[in-house]
Amino acid sequence: PPPTGSRMPVKHIVLMKFKADTPAAALDGIKAKFTALKAGGKVPGILAISFGATFKTDRAQGFTHALVVDLESKEALEVYAAHPDHVEIVTNDLKPNFEGPPCAMDYEFDL
Repeated sequence: PPPTGSRMPVKHIVLMKFKADTPAAALDGIKAKFTALKAGGKVPGILAISFGATFKTDRAQGFTHALVVDLESKEALEVYAAHPDHVEIVTNDLKPNFEGPPCAMDYEFDL
């Protein structure tokens, strides 16, 4: 394990199940809003962010989309999670369109 106080980057992965009738425009908007979180350092600590639909539905267990965010540290993950723009996306764009609960995981990785 890394020494205490180390600042290893963190990968935040969320698998989502969207309702079948979620409009493509809504999904495009979600992608744009997530991308905007990194643009210009709007949410500090984001190294990379991507959102997209799976193309391998046979093994996706009903999950339709994934979000992957690379962050500078565990602390940056906490800032991201609490940031008002992130909370707004979750509250207004994600939750109303979910078919079921998401699956989220976070882990530290070496660059």
